[in-house]
Amino acid sequence: MEEKISKAGYPRTTGRYARQTKKMTSENKLGLDKIILILGLVIYGTGFSLLYVIFAPLSRSIGLSTNQFGVLIAISNVTLVFSSYYWGKRSQIIGRKRVFIIGLFSYAIAYTVFAFGIQIGLWKLLEPLYLFIMLLLIRIFYGALIGGIQPAAVAYISDTTETSKRAQGMALIGMAAGIGTMIGPVIGGGFSFIHPLFPMYFGAVIAIIGGLLAMKYLQQTNIEPAPINKSTLKFYDNRIFPYLIGWAIAFLVFTSTQVIAAFFIEDQLGVISQREIIKATSISLLSMALTTTFMQAVVLQIIHFKPTTLLRICFLVFGAVLISISFVSNLTQFYLAFAGIGVAFSMITPGLNSAATLSVESSEQGEVAGFLSAAPVVGMIFGPPLGTVLYNIDPTYPFYYGGLIAIVLGIYFQFVNVTENENQITDKNKN
Repeated sequence: MEEKISKAGYPRTTGRYARQTKKMTSENKLGLDKIILILGLVIYGTGFSLLYVIFAPLSRSIGLSTNQFGVLIAISNVTLVFSSYYWGKRSQIIGRKRVFIIGLFSYAIAYTVFAFGIQIGLWKLLEPLYLFIMLLLIRIFYGALIGGIQPAAVAYISDTTETSKRAQGMALIGMAAGIGTMIGPVIGGGFSFIHPLFPMYFGAVIAIIGGLLAMKYLQQTNIEPAPINKSTLKFYDNRIFPYLIGWAIAFLVFTSTQVIAAFFIEDQLGVISQREIIKATSISLLSMALTTTFMQAVVLQIIHFKPTTLLRICFLVFGAVLISISFVSNLTQFYLAFAGIGVAFSMITPGLNSAATLSVESSEQGEVAGFLSAAPVVGMIFGPPLGTVLYNIDPTYPFYYGGLIAIVLGIYFQFVNVTENENQITDKNKN
């Protein structure tokens, strides 16, 4: 095994793992390991979309109010903020692969427990208040366990892509989320006839399969440890703070609108039956996921936009589309607007993630990945309850005011330039 001294002052392996990493970055742009990584993220994204498709309409059936539903969606995100940073930093020590695998298996367990909690509500075994408390505790448990999936994936992509291809690599992560959002409604709408909760149990089973595949096919990446005398990366570091703010606000707006989509379809667009509401919500999320996936799997892989360009476009598009939803009068217009949201998010994910990972050193990739995973969750904490509160005032308010916020953020990014960290570029070239 060969060794050389890294800039951090630690011996860095240049034998098997280093050659392996070099092979992944040059010869296999989309090797089997990345396909399995994407599959795990698809499974993770499927679970999130299933909550909106299945749990939203069922929440009223089990006696929960709109505000209680919003709180349940948001509460796991409180713990996810801290667990994402913890697991991101931990991946710098024990490796991206191990953290990713732990996250997938934990997801399977927590998702099963939550689905069973909803089942208890359908059986009317608990009063609504006690049911709410039980589901609240389960959601906290869920958020604490799954925090390693996203940061491990972001750091894995950072480890295995050249800096010039970072935006394309990060687009794969966004593509996976888009596919998950697309598959979730298909599973929800296609399998709910068996039992309303069958899709959620199915989601837990495929998470176990994803974890087993990750154990076999993910590779250990070449990780440069942080020097002992170097301080921990802070979220307010000016190299990454603009992108963390971008993620937090983007997801605050996004989740505040997604969480009330089913209610909007029922109350504003004249859809009445539970089955039809689930179907319409599924089609909305599917239209969004299709455009996201096409943009990230095809357009952004062919046209190599720089992160700065992506950031200057995406939020303005996002804002314009959201404001347009305030004026929709039928389901077709609603589906088209959600497709527009997909176009915007196809640029938000690679823009913010690539900009942040390019701005820090190689030894900071685990920590920045943790922050990049935690920042959206901060928005997700406040988004659902804010969306439900605004919805109760006026059903169009979450979309209209969310759009205005996104446009302001888009104007802000006209003045932000992405700066690549020179040490990271040197390190990549040495591998």
